[in-house]
Amino acid sequence: MLQIYLDALDTTEEKDRFLLIYEKYRDLMFYVAQKYLSSQADREIAVDAALYSIVEIIFKIKDPLSSKTKNLVVLITKNKCLDILRKRGGITEEVLIEMSERALPVPAPRTDELSDAIASLRDPYRDIIFLRYLHGYSTAEISKILGISRDAAIKRLQRAKQELKQLLEEDR
Repeated sequence: MLQIYLDALDTTEEKDRFLLIYEKYRDLMFYVAQKYLSSQADREIAVDAALYSIVEIIFKIKDPLSSKTKNLVVLITKNKCLDILRKRGGITEEVLIEMSERALPVPAPRTDELSDAIASLRDPYRDIIFLRYLHGYSTAEISKILGISRDAAIKRLQRAKQELKQLLEEDR
């Protein structure tokens, strides 16, 4: 399976970066998937989908071994697991958010008031803030990473910023 991902990449540099990510974080990806999915087959599907998403954005990942990349890998894997659960139906968005908060949160860098406010956001909002402002992805790229429509990514980003603004205003 690894060879399929490598064949999808153009340059040797991209292949080397992907290989580092694969070797460093593959076990972590399965650990994250285990938090959400009970079936081994579902976990493999989620991790494969996450790896494919990483292939699509590998050109933006400069340091495969950074904590920023680790957080991105966890975030992508978590969202692929949630996609599988969502597609199965019968699971509401509220249940998915609750599961997300119970599982493996992506740690927020904690340096000031803004970081504290971001850390207190619910996972879907914190994730989109991280992708947009920490990782620098466009809304189109975010929609691919999260497996949602571009319009949904835009709306989620708006809601995240609105909630963040309210949190910061409450602290004053």
